[in-house]
Amino acid sequence: MEKIRALIIDDDRDTANLFSTVLSLVGFECDVAYSAKTALVYLASNEPDIVLLDMRLGLEISGIDILYQIRSNPRFDKMRVVVITAYPHLAAPVHDLADLIMLKPVEVENLQTLASRLAEIRPKSYMFRDPVTNLYSLKFFLTRLEHAIERMKRRPDFLFAVMIIELGVDLPGDVSLDYKDREQLLKTAADILFRGFRPTDTFGRMDGERIVALYEDLKQPADIDVITKRLREDLTGQYELSGRLLDVVAHTGTALNHSGYQQAEQILLAATRALERAIAPGD
Repeated sequence: MEKIRALIIDDDRDTANLFSTVLSLVGFECDVAYSAKTALVYLASNEPDIVLLDMRLGLEISGIDILYQIRSNPRFDKMRVVVITAYPHLAAPVHDLADLIMLKPVEVENLQTLASRLAEIRPKSYMFRDPVTNLYSLKFFLTRLEHAIERMKRRPDFLFAVMIIELGVDLPGDVSLDYKDREQLLKTAADILFRGFRPTDTFGRMDGERIVALYEDLKQPADIDVITKRLREDLTGQYELSGRLLDVVAHTGTALNHSGYQQAEQILLAATRALERAIAPGD
């Protein structure tokens, strides 16, 4: 039986090393990240079975930031996340996102009990994602967007954009799309998006043939123009729906964050209006 692989993320070296020692003694294969940035670099190319995550990792990138990035990435759907914190109020907002929450201080005896429990914990069946397309629900997306706005308030240099994508289908006069066709259309588009996404990108399902995307940690405003151009090229083309090849065009509307947006609905509305302008007759 393969060893369970665990990543311990904690900027307190003594605590992280204690966790690693105890879990290694009972057969876990442990890696340690002493900072949020180190953890993100590790997760970019590794998929541990379990993550033990401290909530307080610094002002720039917090444990909550990492938790949202894990839960926004389909690669990590089978990953179990144990949130460890000394502050109960930090655990409350992420109760549904974590598979288990432990409060510090964690005694060695408790860690040994945790080790036996970790081997048995099954990942939560993902209530946030549409089972057909793998896109996130709009409710989860809005929660994720609210967190990005909160992060912007902490870091004025934090730049993100919200993009709404509408898939326009060129239908012959005798052809219409049924429910299964629409599901397949969105699934095909979602698969394309997931192939080219970064760990920080989040995609959600809206009504109709619309997908909403959150692009975080942009270096400059012009970055979203590059993303938009590539995305339109990738999503525009022929899709096979019920054995028919139909031409699909991707329309987009984008809103960059700024201090005027205080709620997720505000920036989502701005992106929606940008999309409506883009597809208006004559534009």
